[in-house]
Amino acid sequence: MSKRVIFDFDISFTNGGGIQGQEFRLDIGGESISDQDLADYIVWDMRLLMVGKVKIINKRYIAEEHKRSPISLAQGEELIDLSHTVFDGLVTYKGLPAPVICDYLTREQSKEIYDKGATVQIGRIDMVANTGTYIDCPFHFFEEGMDLSEVPLTAFTGLDGITIEARGVMEIGVDFFKNKEIRNKAVLVHSGWATNWNTEAYFTDHPYLTKEAAEYLRECSVKLVGIDSHNIDDTRGKTRPVHYTLLGADILIVEHMCNLDMLPAAGYTFHAVPPKIKGMGTFPVRAYAKVGR
Repeated sequence: MSKRVIFDFDISFTNGGGIQGQEFRLDIGGESISDQDLADYIVWDMRLLMVGKVKIINKRYIAEEHKRSPISLAQGEELIDLSHTVFDGLVTYKGLPAPVICDYLTREQSKEIYDKGATVQIGRIDMVANTGTYIDCPFHFFEEGMDLSEVPLTAFTGLDGITIEARGVMEIGVDFFKNKEIRNKAVLVHSGWATNWNTEAYFTDHPYLTKEAAEYLRECSVKLVGIDSHNIDDTRGKTRPVHYTLLGADILIVEHMCNLDMLPAAGYTFHAVPPKIKGMGTFPVRAYAKVGR
């Protein structure tokens, strides 16, 4: 039998006044729902503004057939994390040093600085920019190109995304992108290679884009190209034509992505914002997709 939650609520507004409700019933998808999630949902569902404190009172559950779709805590949106976790000793690229992550100020040391009972930790990290899931800006390959501080925020966030399925293929050519709505999009190439992350297999014989594919993407004026592989270029040689082609046209690149299998074919926005750093063309990002509007 489906579950419903019954509750009273008391909502106050920051500009004065409030509303109350008794014996409200809502359909839920699981066995229970927290007071915070329930409060957030009713504020969203009732389209309330200037909401202050929300009290949920006398909450209980009953077995009863649903009257409408169960509560969606995402409120019509879902965030999908597309970044690997960076940790001490992680090797992202053979030949580059792994990050060293440690305490600058330990919690024990902080006891001598702050009030009794309060402790803090200040971390320290020593790493190269090409660590974890990272974004490449033009400065990475071009001395006169835009660095992280010069690329506008609009290039990093809120981009309409499209997922290109290319699993089981090493050389990803032009045909994967033809007959697709890619103009002005963030084009994310799902190679499936992320399953090899943090293993020796990840570094060799990885999927990559061809030069011709990069040229086609440039001609179609895409905004950004991402891939869940070790590199967007073929690393068996010394040339990097895909980087030169895309970054030379101010098209950003995101490498070492993950969870692209969780994305729909289209209908989402892509976000990957790095710190605003002068004199650097690459840096880790917390890349994610927002599905649903």
